[in-house]
Amino acid sequence: MPDDRTDRIRQRAHEIWEREGRADGRDAEHWSRAEAEIAAEEANGGPSELAAPAAACSVEAGPVQDSRRRTRAAPKARRKDATPPPG
Repeated sequence: MPDDRTDRIRQRAHEIWEREGRADGRDAEHWSRAEAEIAAEEANGGPSELAAPAAACSVEAGPVQDSRRRTRAAPKARRKDATPPPG
């Protein structure tokens, strides 16, 4: 069973992920940063300056959106005064 420190790191990594727009593929970086922040808090006896305020982060997360699914913009309309294409 995970200990309290692991839970705190997991929570902090989730908060970092949310702050940075819920980008996919950066979980190892977020975990590493969370570990460093928690270690700094433990060494200093309190929350680190890097930690986000609790009000700015929410544990309640909606469904994860896949950033790779993007829609294309509609093609630009041709100007009426433009010369027609040859042909």
